[in-house]
Amino acid sequence: MVSFAMKVLNLVWVVLLLFPPVTAAAEAGLPSELAAAIKDTDFTTDGIGLFIQGVDDDKPLVAFHADRFLNPASVIKLVTTAAALDLLGQGYRWSTEVMYTGTIEGHTLNGDLYFRGNGDPYLTPERFWRLLNRVFISGIHRITGDVVIDNSYFEPGKVDYAAFDEQPYRTYNVGPNAVLVGFQATEFHFYIDTTETGQAVRITPFPQSPRLRIINQVKLVNGRCSAWQKRLSLETRNNAGMLEVVFTGNYARSCNQRTLYRRVSEAQDHYQHFFLPLWSQLGGSLDGKITQGIVPADARRVVEEPSISLAEAVRLVNKFSNNVMTRQILLSLGAKQSGPPGTAEKGLAAVNAWLVEQDLDHPDLQLDNGAGLSRDARISAGLLGELLLHVYAQAYMAEFIAALPVSGYDGTMAHRFDDSPLVGHAHIKTGLLDFVQSMAGYVTSANGKRYVVVLLHNDPRAHTRSAEELQNQVINWIYQLK
Repeated sequence: MVSFAMKVLNLVWVVLLLFPPVTAAAEAGLPSELAAAIKDTDFTTDGIGLFIQGVDDDKPLVAFHADRFLNPASVIKLVTTAAALDLLGQGYRWSTEVMYTGTIEGHTLNGDLYFRGNGDPYLTPERFWRLLNRVFISGIHRITGDVVIDNSYFEPGKVDYAAFDEQPYRTYNVGPNAVLVGFQATEFHFYIDTTETGQAVRITPFPQSPRLRIINQVKLVNGRCSAWQKRLSLETRNNAGMLEVVFTGNYARSCNQRTLYRRVSEAQDHYQHFFLPLWSQLGGSLDGKITQGIVPADARRVVEEPSISLAEAVRLVNKFSNNVMTRQILLSLGAKQSGPPGTAEKGLAAVNAWLVEQDLDHPDLQLDNGAGLSRDARISAGLLGELLLHVYAQAYMAEFIAALPVSGYDGTMAHRFDDSPLVGHAHIKTGLLDFVQSMAGYVTSANGKRYVVVLLHNDPRAHTRSAEELQNQVINWIYQLK
């Protein structure tokens, strides 16, 4: 097996081959202040693509390596979400239907209960509880048959959670699902218990499923709470039908209460962990099992739960860089444009066709999964900048910009420029992978002029704080433009 160090070394060589050193003449296209900023952060310009243009201007103010196709990380989400807002509309909503077969006698359903989804990207635990509560209020309290999940609106497939970065428990590696409950994540709440024998770490899952057991081997220690998640490890194992989650590592007293979100079960098991405790808390019971299947033609509807709007979903996607929500939107695009089941291929075809129609396509553009969790995705700073200029002239512009993180206020920009005049002046989507850091969005200068900015940065050290500081200097330079 190739070691991690060897992988890094190989990637460095790839970067050097793809981006050979440029001459001073080529660097002359950069304004002197930005060239100095790059030099100050000890980066070369080899893996940098930069595009800056006023939204009302006819040509770029800065276009440095703007035609070079680089890995954009999560800023590729801007392409997917712009296409979705245009093709589906800002008010588009998903739904989850609950249906049944058999007969209802009193409060007993003598038959099966079905959940059929069409890709709701935000079916949170709270909203799933609301859906179950509506079923209970409708009069169904006991189910003698099975609970059947119909997720056929998206093409089912086995997800390799470790394929991208060998982090199978991280929620960003969850794949799309037409009935995606709680992002397929389990909440683990950490507390410090004080007993007669001393203090210890207590870990409580939500929901508290009867089929999930915590094996707590975490040690309580003194010290700072910084990077607390990295000090914990977990593994899962099945034991006689019980899912056991084993936690090891250290937890600092100064952390007090914290919440960790992890994917610890397959989708099929996840339905059980969520449905059983929530249904039981409502007073419901289930005689059968939870399984997957297709809603039969003669099934009758109990309730239907609408989702949040696409505009609201896009806001969550871009402010917090939610990967699985982006992939849900991509497959929804595919299903709406080409018919169900939704697939990544259909979704990408829909986005690419939209780009052709807007004259924003390019043969070197690679969307991959549309979310940016990819080593293969490629776009140029110039092409992404043109897309942002195009969006600015569209009817959905306000929803698109409002979905971007705002400097000093929220999302991934909440703590950037929070003590400067730039608070609220930058609406920026950021992206971060190992060896990649990017940003794209809009900056309003001190005199009120708005600019599009795209900075793509691929470098063995691009994921460091120095690269973030370079982004800040570019934004600050735009802010000070006269």
